Amino acid sequence: MLYARNCSMLKRLLGLVVLLVVFASLANAEPSPETLVLSDAVEVAKKAYGGKVVKADKVTLKSGVAYRIRLVNNGHVKEVLVDATSGVLLHP
Repeated sequence: MLYARNCSMLKRLLGLVVLLVVFASLANAEPSPETLVLSDAVEVAKKAYGGKVVKADKVTLKSGVAYRIRLVNNGHVKEVLVDATSGVLLHP
């Protein structure tokens, strides 16, 4: 009976240790590497292609986070992606 109680306490203690390790790793996680905000990405797209921005949103790609900017210039719609980390146009 004493053995069973000790095993149960040991399992609980081990579970708590695992939780502490998980929470500690989450606390040390680095923040998102995004350096641009949406308004910066809009300016990058407008500078490159001109026109009027009709839609802009944040998207998650396999390679990371980007901003999708839709521009209208002389009746033509152009959609570009701006990398949220580097500010580089991904989709000219």
